[in-house]
Amino acid sequence: MGSVRPRYIKNAAKNLLALYPDTFTDDFETNKRLVEQLTDVTTKKVRNRIAGYLVRLIKIGVAREAHEATESGEEVSDMEM
Repeated sequence: MGSVRPRYIKNAAKNLLALYPDTFTDDFETNKRLVEQLTDVTTKKVRNRIAGYLVRLIKIGVAREAHEATESGEEVSDMEM
């Protein structure tokens, strides 16, 4: 079971991802430093939670893109038959 994150963590992460879509990666340490540079978060706990949620969002996005690519590939092969 996953952890429940407060709305302000989710909003901050989604806003950062919308403003800087190509900046963040699926590496927590990199995202942690980027969150520190791009925001005015004063506590380490909040910074880490935002960075962790960004990793989660990136991984979900990559998985979704891969799934859509395989679905579109399957649809094309079905149509050829």
